[in-house]
Amino acid sequence: MRLPLKDNSTVAIIGGGPGGASCAIKLLKECKRTGRKIRVVIFEGKDFDHHFNQCVGVLSPPFQSILENDLGLILPTELIKRQIYGYRLHGPGEEILLIGQHSLEPTYTVRRVQFDKYLLDCAGELGAEILKTRVSYLEFIRSNGMDEVRIYSENTYLKADVVVGAFGLDEMMLSVLEDATKSDGHYSRPPKVLKTYIAKFHTTGGFIRQKLGNIIYAYLKPVSIPNIEFGAITPKGDHVIINIAGEKVTSPDMDAFLLLPQVREHLPEFESENVSYFEGRFPTAPAKNPFGHRYVTVGDTTGWMRPFKGKGINVAIVTGIRAAETMLKYGLDKEAFKNYAESCRELLSDYIYGTGVRLLCNYGPAFVLDHLIERAKTTPLVYESLYNSVSGQESYKNIIKSMLRPVLIKKMAQGIIKNYFHKKGGRMSDVKIRKLTTRDIDAVMKIDEKITGKPQEAYWAGKIASYLSREPEACLAAEIDGKVVGFILGDIRGWEYTIPLCGWIDIMGVDISYQGKGIGKMLVESLFDFFRKNGVETVVTVVNWNDGDLIDYFHTHGFKRGEYINLVKKLN
Repeated sequence: MRLPLKDNSTVAIIGGGPGGASCAIKLLKECKRTGRKIRVVIFEGKDFDHHFNQCVGVLSPPFQSILENDLGLILPTELIKRQIYGYRLHGPGEEILLIGQHSLEPTYTVRRVQFDKYLLDCAGELGAEILKTRVSYLEFIRSNGMDEVRIYSENTYLKADVVVGAFGLDEMMLSVLEDATKSDGHYSRPPKVLKTYIAKFHTTGGFIRQKLGNIIYAYLKPVSIPNIEFGAITPKGDHVIINIAGEKVTSPDMDAFLLLPQVREHLPEFESENVSYFEGRFPTAPAKNPFGHRYVTVGDTTGWMRPFKGKGINVAIVTGIRAAETMLKYGLDKEAFKNYAESCRELLSDYIYGTGVRLLCNYGPAFVLDHLIERAKTTPLVYESLYNSVSGQESYKNIIKSMLRPVLIKKMAQGIIKNYFHKKGGRMSDVKIRKLTTRDIDAVMKIDEKITGKPQEAYWAGKIASYLSREPEACLAAEIDGKVVGFILGDIRGWEYTIPLCGWIDIMGVDISYQGKGIGKMLVESLFDFFRKNGVETVVTVVNWNDGDLIDYFHTHGFKRGEYINLVKKLN
C-alpha cells in the first residue's frame, strides 16, 4: 500500500447527504472495530431542519439490507411515510398494475430531508465533525515535500489527507473539483443529465387511501407532452409528490402534466397559480476520472446512475460505503481507488443496458411499449421484467437477458397468432380455473367495478396483494381465452370471534358479461377442494342481510345462517 490511511489521518467529506454520511459512518465504525483513530470532517451547507432536498424519497430494495448489514443501522419507523406495494405503469395507450411477486424487502417512501438528517446525526454520534458551511475552494498540494489537500470554506480552513466529493450535482462544487484537479486527476462532471420538476400536494390520509393507496403511478412518454420522458405520482403520509423528468423538460410541461385526466384524477383540488415547483437534475452518464490522487467521488457526482428508476439514495449509500472500504483497505492514491471502481462495477456496467432501454422508450414506436404491457398481463416473465424495470429491483442487463429467452420469444409469438385468430372469430375456449397472481389484480378490480358500478378505492390493490401473500392457494381466477372473467379470494384462519379454524370466502366476483355460465360455481367448488385437502371442515362467509340474491346464491352452495351477527356504531 503506497499511500495508506494512517492513524490520525483526516478525511474531509464535502456533502452530508446519504453518500457522505454513509461514508463517514462506515469509516468510523470500522476504525472503532479495529482500534484505529482517524478524524472525519463533514462540510454541509444545508440545515436539514429548514432546507429541502429536491428528491421524491423512495427507498427501494435492497436498501434495508444495505442499511442493516453494511452500516449496522435500523430505519426508524417514524421516518416511514408509507409502504409501497406496487406501481401502476401507464404507457402511450395501455396501462398495467405491477406488484412484486418475489420481493424479499419492502419499498418505503420517506421525507427525504428527515432521512438525510437521520444519517448525518448517526455520523455525528460516531464522532464525525459536522461543519455547517459551504466549501468554496480546493487545493491539492504536491510540492516541496508536501502531499495534502487544502480545503477552504466560508469560515473554515482545513488540511486533509483525502477529500470525498459527495455534493451531488452542485454546480459550484463541480466547478471547484474540476478546477482543483485540472493538472492532476482531471475530474469532469457527468456530461448528460435529466432535468426534473417536483410538486407537492398536501391532502388527507383518506384521500390518499381512496385515490392512490400504496401504489406509485408511473407515466412513460405521455403522448401529448413529448418533452416528458417519465413522470410519477408518489403517495406519502399526508401529501402527494408529483415529479417529471426529461432532457428538455420545462415547467410548462409540469403545468400540462398536472392537467392530464389520468393524472388529475389522483390529485386533490388545486389552483394552478398556487402550486410551487422545485427544479433539480440527476445524471444519466458517468463522470470522467471520478477518483484520483487523494480524492474520490460518490453518489450523483460519479454519474453512476441507471436511467428511469435511478435509485439515487441506494447509489449514494453504496458508493459511500465502497469508498470507505477502499480507503481503509487499499489507501488514498489513484491506484488504490481503482479497487473502488471495481467494487462498483455493477453500477457502471448497467449504464449501457439502461441507455438502450431509455432510447427504445424515447424513440421506438409507441406500440412496442403498449405491446409489452399487453403481453405482461398474460405472460409472467414479461410482467416480472416490467416490474423490475419500474421498481429498479433488478439490473437492466438481467432484465434484457430474461426477455431474450427463447421460450419467452416463442410465447409472445404464439400470443400474437392466437390474438389474430381470436379476432377473426374463433370459438370461446373452455373456462380454466387457476391460481390468482399479482398480475391479475388489475382485472379483479375492474370486474368488481363493473359489478358494483363504482371504482374501487386504490388501497384495494394492496389489500388483494396481502391475500395473495397470506394464502395464495386460496385465491383463484377463472380465465377464458387468456382473459380473467372471475375471481375468488379465500383464506384459512381461526380465533376471530372465537370461531375455530375455518375456511373463509372473503370476496368473489364474475364479470357481468360472463355471468350465468356456471363460472362462480366452478370457483367456489375449486376453493372447497383446496379447503378439504387442508383438513378444513367448515367454510364461513359474510353477506349483507338485505342482499337476498346473494344469500340465495350461497344457499345453493349449501350455506346456512350461522350463530353470529355484526354490531355497528357510527362515529359521526
